[in-house]
Amino acid sequence: MKRPLVAGLALAIALAIVPATGAGAQTPSSSKVYVTHGLPLDNAGTKVDVFVGAAGSAPNPDGSIAAGNLINDFLFGQTAGPLDLPAANYTVYLAKPTANDDGKLTPDEVIYAQDLAVPAGKNLSAVASLTAGGAPTVAVFVNDVSKVRPWEGRLSVRHAAAAPAVNVEAGIFPWARLFPFLKATIGPAANGQQGDTTLWAGRYDIDVKVASSGAKVLGAEKFAVDARTLTNVYAVGVPGQSLQFVVQKIRL
Repeated sequence: MKRPLVAGLALAIALAIVPATGAGAQTPSSSKVYVTHGLPLDNAGTKVDVFVGAAGSAPNPDGSIAAGNLINDFLFGQTAGPLDLPAANYTVYLAKPTANDDGKLTPDEVIYAQDLAVPAGKNLSAVASLTAGGAPTVAVFVNDVSKVRPWEGRLSVRHAAAAPAVNVEAGIFPWARLFPFLKATIGPAANGQQGDTTLWAGRYDIDVKVASSGAKVLGAEKFAVDARTLTNVYAVGVPGQSLQFVVQKIRL
């Protein structure tokens, strides 16, 4: 997806929902928003169209939904953004991948819809994912984009899976394999929560364990934490079926 298209659509949405107050009006406060597809769908496939409109908008005269196409043919694991969105209340629609073929969204094309409030002055990630009970949701996480030292990176582990609370262990490769006390534990984090830590840049072995039992449910070996980068790691899917990591990197 080309960023000029995204920026132009974000501006169009802003103009549609923010009333004009004269030639001297200031630009409304906004937030930077990343959108990540972390929803492994069974019935509709892993590709979706993402539409956004002003929350509470009445349908168009032809019965279609008053929303614009934000992301077309959005694939599982992809991230779009950052989008510069004005502070406002939005409705986000995850739709069948054919929804934008005619340029409009109809109710029968909607897979899931959710209202989201975008505050001012934030850096956020909105993730299409699952609740702890396995229902679709759009979870919102805060990105800490403050500076780190040149040899450090920030790791943010985010629980967006249909699973109970977890702990995440990160041990620098290969030393933590020999000396387990070198592992850093992040958590416990329940669905919709995140755990952040600042680490030396390098490669890490990462294990996700159920907080209540210590049972390992997911892991990654030699996972890269880059210098001066926020690495967001989303645990998504369903244990025993589609549980996996989706990774997003933001330069600090």
